[in-house]
Amino acid sequence: MLYNLKIIYRAFITQRPYSFLNLTGLSIGLCVAFIALLYVTEETGYDLYHKRHENVFRVLNKTTQDGLQSINNPKIVQVFQDQVPEIIQSATYFEGFFSIAGTKDPERWFYADPEIVDVFTFNRISGNLNILKENPKTVLVSKQFALKHFKKASVVGEVLTIETHDRKQEFTIGAVYEDFPRKSTIAPDLIVPNSNSFAYKSMMEPQNYGSKRGQAYILIDKRAAIETVVEKMNKVYKAQPKIFDETYDLQPLVDVHLFSENIEGPSSGSLKRVIIYAVIGILILIISITNFLLLYTAIIKRRMKEFAVRKINGLRASGVLKIFLLESLTISIISAVTAVLLMKLVLPFFNDFSDSNLILSGNINYAFFCYAIAIVLMVTILAALYFNYYLIRFNAIEIIKESKLKKRKSFLLKNSTMFIQLVIVVILLAFSLVYYKQLDFMINSGKGFSVDNTLMIKKLNWDASHFKEEIRKYPVIKNVSEGTILPLHDGSARYSVALNKSPSKQVSMERFEVDVNYIPLYNIKLKAGRNFSKTFTTDTNGENIIVNGPAIKFLGITDNPINKETSQGTIIGVVDDFKFESLYNTLRPLFFKIPQSYSEYGGVIIKYEKGKRKEAVELINDLLSKEEVNVIKDKRRVNTMVRGQENVVFDPDYYETLINDIYSKDRILQRSILALAVIAVFITILGLIGMSLFKSEQRTKEIGIRKVNGATINEIMVMLNKDFIKWVGIAFVIACPIAYYAMIEWLENFAYKTGLSWWVFALAGLCTLVIALLTVSWQTYRAATRNPVESLRDE
Repeated sequence: MLYNLKIIYRAFITQRPYSFLNLTGLSIGLCVAFIALLYVTEETGYDLYHKRHENVFRVLNKTTQDGLQSINNPKIVQVFQDQVPEIIQSATYFEGFFSIAGTKDPERWFYADPEIVDVFTFNRISGNLNILKENPKTVLVSKQFALKHFKKASVVGEVLTIETHDRKQEFTIGAVYEDFPRKSTIAPDLIVPNSNSFAYKSMMEPQNYGSKRGQAYILIDKRAAIETVVEKMNKVYKAQPKIFDETYDLQPLVDVHLFSENIEGPSSGSLKRVIIYAVIGILILIISITNFLLLYTAIIKRRMKEFAVRKINGLRASGVLKIFLLESLTISIISAVTAVLLMKLVLPFFNDFSDSNLILSGNINYAFFCYAIAIVLMVTILAALYFNYYLIRFNAIEIIKESKLKKRKSFLLKNSTMFIQLVIVVILLAFSLVYYKQLDFMINSGKGFSVDNTLMIKKLNWDASHFKEEIRKYPVIKNVSEGTILPLHDGSARYSVALNKSPSKQVSMERFEVDVNYIPLYNIKLKAGRNFSKTFTTDTNGENIIVNGPAIKFLGITDNPINKETSQGTIIGVVDDFKFESLYNTLRPLFFKIPQSYSEYGGVIIKYEKGKRKEAVELINDLLSKEEVNVIKDKRRVNTMVRGQENVVFDPDYYETLINDIYSKDRILQRSILALAVIAVFITILGLIGMSLFKSEQRTKEIGIRKVNGATINEIMVMLNKDFIKWVGIAFVIACPIAYYAMIEWLENFAYKTGLSWWVFALAGLCTLVIALLTVSWQTYRAATRNPVESLRDE
């Protein structure tokens, strides 16, 4: 054993260039693969903590206009429980933020049905978890919450004063439960009974079945068939006083974290991101393994006579395999240890870069370490088998005489290895370019409205009437409007709309609160009818509405829509379709309406003279300072509002911040893909360096003879580089259809998407060619400029 390790060390020292490139490439490749593996293991296996997770399902509903959503009406869910016998229990909750009296930090909380403790697993520390069913003025708190606010876990019986935006309430702590693990969809710090919520009480009224808020989960009998339960739920819903024509479905609890991207409602994980990281991790691992095989094959080829002598002295095939297993295992372990050390250094930067929270710890990541060990063993066995196969093809006499050695060619060595790496590089570069192109399209493409020279103020319990009156007096201000801020992101206000002549055909529409200045301020075009006007009292009284194209379509209006009467008002205009949400979503029906009183969570939109942004910002800050209002300067700190006081968010970069919030995950993923593509290129460069070095050494005497016979440096470089150009060309031809198909599939995630331009693939291929040529040219130049006397000295 020690002797073999000594041989491995000697081989490493004598073959330093190849050994260094080998270890570097494999270590970096394993590091990236391990990070991708850690991400995948962290994002999978959610909600297995809950004892009855196999029988817990989230309630989903779908309308023709809105698609699939997880926001539900609690009364409907209760009806399902009462009338579908397979449903054992149900629980509805919605979350938000509040403050404990005497503190400023917002807390995460749930308004929830008391039955939530029957559906999910709560590990009680003290108190009675069922006390919410008996006393609505009691609450449940987590251990973390208790330690934070009371410095102890034994807090049953303590009184909490909770402040929301509109009131203060006192509650008694009824029980303390263990903190939920990281992989739990629900993890509230405090649970308040739903009966304390005005919104919940309102939604429980039959006339408000169309109002939806919060998530609903049901626990079903383990013997029940899900399809049967869903069928019965839809049958029950059809018998109710319908607001919308919708259907219901169920989603397993264990799928909620990863499979909710296309479901409207809370979504934390992303199957798309998991797949992308996993695929890129596998591709980079393939690059690093092929690099390892390529470079170590070059080392073995230089040690052929050593193995020939060993064979003559009685070394059997099994002995050769043992040597390669030991050598491969040694290199793999060294690379894996180096990779883990690199992970510890890189992980904090990766977390910041990708907005992740990955932790490398044996206590919580044992699955990761198991898979990582399996990867190392796979690399070891694969390499040993290949090296053994490569060597046993030659007998000792052939090796010593070198009679047939040069005539045989290793397909893997000279073609397949570099080909695979270059194909992967072209695909990753093309994918990065298309992702960037799509992201740029989503952010900068025409959306049907304009935010040029505009500033937004987000209202939080603020009457803006006086402010609007004052700011209009200044010439730097062109227009002021109050209403829903575009693009829509922070919330949704859906209302049921039907033509008066067809009251049973209800359509779910987004309601936009506006005033007469809103449509011209945002430069939204009207294609029929007119805008709101102060001269029409029916406009200002909220008796008229303006709709978009999808609203006309879903209402079933086939003739002139103007003056058609609906349950929300008479249609006086139709706007051109504009994209008021993320470009992931298809365009939904909406209507504009002037409300009797504006929502406390709306906004004020201000258009200023071109080039006068600084003056406009200073003016707004000055006027807000004269208002009795708490001004929050950063949109991302909206939860620092002062309870019981009027608040506004004024961030001069509000629109940019809003767009960044909407597409933040896409930005992060695009940056991550680009960074991983660069790493893949770097590992490939290491392989190209090793390959060009090996090829130059193999043809040293040929180069010397050609130079003696008059060959120029350029001719020799072309001779040495033409194979690499050929590989890049073949890789480009193979990679393009693969990348094209992958891009087409990926772009299907977007309702609005960019085109796949030919130049994207051409640029990816050109970049790969330039990288390959720049990498190998310096080595071939060294070989071409070498004195031929040195290479022919022993001839």
